[in-house]
Amino acid sequence: MKTDLEYLFSNRREMLRWLGLTAAGAIAGPMVQPLKLQGQRKVNPLGTARNAIMVKLSGAQCPADTWDFKETRYTPPDLQPRTIAADFQLSETLYPRLVKSKVLQRISFLRSMHARELVHFTGHYHLHTGRALNPGVAKEIPDFGTVIASELESQRRDSDTFPTYMSTNLVRTRTGIVGPGFFPARFTGLDLDTSIVFNVFGGKQDADADLVRRWERLHRLSEVSSADAAALGDKVADYAAYYDYSYRILRDPRWAKLFQITDEDKQRYSFENPFGQCSLLARNILKADAGCRFVFITNSTGGNGPFDHHAFIYDRTKPSNHYVECNRIDQGLTALLEDLQSLPGHAPGKSLLDETLVIAVSEFGRMPYMNSAAGRDHYAKTFTAMAAGGGVKGGRILGKTNADCSECVETGWNHKQQPVFDNLVATFYSALGIDWTKKVKNTPSGRDYEYVQSAPLGEANFIPTDPVNELFV
Repeated sequence: MKTDLEYLFSNRREMLRWLGLTAAGAIAGPMVQPLKLQGQRKVNPLGTARNAIMVKLSGAQCPADTWDFKETRYTPPDLQPRTIAADFQLSETLYPRLVKSKVLQRISFLRSMHARELVHFTGHYHLHTGRALNPGVAKEIPDFGTVIASELESQRRDSDTFPTYMSTNLVRTRTGIVGPGFFPARFTGLDLDTSIVFNVFGGKQDADADLVRRWERLHRLSEVSSADAAALGDKVADYAAYYDYSYRILRDPRWAKLFQITDEDKQRYSFENPFGQCSLLARNILKADAGCRFVFITNSTGGNGPFDHHAFIYDRTKPSNHYVECNRIDQGLTALLEDLQSLPGHAPGKSLLDETLVIAVSEFGRMPYMNSAAGRDHYAKTFTAMAAGGGVKGGRILGKTNADCSECVETGWNHKQQPVFDNLVATFYSALGIDWTKKVKNTPSGRDYEYVQSAPLGEANFIPTDPVNELFV
C-alpha cells in the first residue's frame, strides 16, 4: 500500500527531488527556539534593498581575463578590450551584450577580493554559509539565506506563499544544499533544479485538480491511521506544517507562472544552458512578489563548476572554455539586470533593480600566468566581485591590482585588509536592513553563532566584519 505522501505527490522521492526542499530532512536536525540574539556593537544597517540575489560563478573565473581585464603575454588577440572607465576594461568578445547594454551603468566592480579558500568544496561551502568549514559544528551551521529568511520573517504578508529564501541548482553544486542548521525548519530555502522543474510544473492543465484530490485523500487517510504520527513522534506537527506549506505553494497560481517561458525570453537568456534558466527563474520569482526576498543562483551544472579551467582556457575546440562560459554569464546576467530595471518595484517610482541588490562572485581567483596545459590554477590573492542595484552606486571601480592581477595595490574600502566573501555577506545583511553583528547565544553546541565571524577559524589575523559600504556612496 502506498504511503500518505505518495498518494499526495505520486512518489515521495520525486516530489522532494522536484522541489529541492530540504525542510523534511532539516526537521530531524538540531533546532533552537526561540533564538537568543545579541548585537555585538551599535551599527546602522543601510536598508537600501528590499530583495537580494546572490550569483555564484562556480569554478572560479580568472579576473585578468574577465572583470579585471589586463592585457598580458597570455591574452589572446581576439578579445577586443573596451575601455569602460579609467583603468578598467572589459572584453567585448567575452561580454558582447554587457559592454553594449545601458545596464552597465548600474554596475560596480570590487577588484580587491581576497579568498580564504583554495579548494572548490570548501570554497563553495564558504559561499553558501559565509564562513570557513568547521567539521565540529558543521551540522548546525545554516546557509546565510536561512539567516536572511529568519530576519525578514516579521515582514511576511498573509498573501505570501513562497519561502523568503529560494535558490536554483544548489542541489547540483559541489557542496549541495547546506540547509537551515540549528535554525527553525521554516527558514529552509527552496531549491529549484532546472533540469526538472520546467517539465514538472510547466503547462500541466489538470495538475491543480489532481493535487486537490490527493490532498483530500491524504487527510482522510491520516484521520483513520495513527501509524505515521506514532513513527514521527513529537515531530509530527513539523511534518504536517511542511506538507501544508508545500500544498499552499503548489496551489498558488503565481507558482505555475514561474515556469511559463516565452520564446523571446528563451532567446534573451540563452535558455538552452542552465545559467540562463537560473537567471530567468530569479527574475520570475521576484516579479511574482509572492514572499521570496532572497534568491541564490549559480552557473553550476555539477562538479567544481564550469569555470574550472586548469587547461585549454581559450581553446575553442573544447566544449567548455572562457569564450563559452563568459558568453553564458553575459547573456543570463545582463538579461536579468535589464529586466529587473524595466520591471516596477514594490515602492512607487522604483524599479525591481532599484530595490534588489545583485552580487556575483566566484569562490576564489586564478593564477595570473598560464600553466603548461594552457590553463590557470587556483589563486587567493586577488579576484573580482560585481554588484548592482539595491542602492549600489553604479559605475564605481573599487580596489586596484597591478599589471597582471597578481597583487592588490589598493583595497578600495576603509580598511587596509582586502575584503573577503564574509564582507559581501555583511553587505547583503546591511542592504536588507539586518544587523550583521548579531550572534545567537543558544546554539546546540553551546558555541555562539555570529552572523559574520569576527575571528575566522584557522586565521591569526583579524578580518574586518564590515560590509563594503563604499559600493553605496
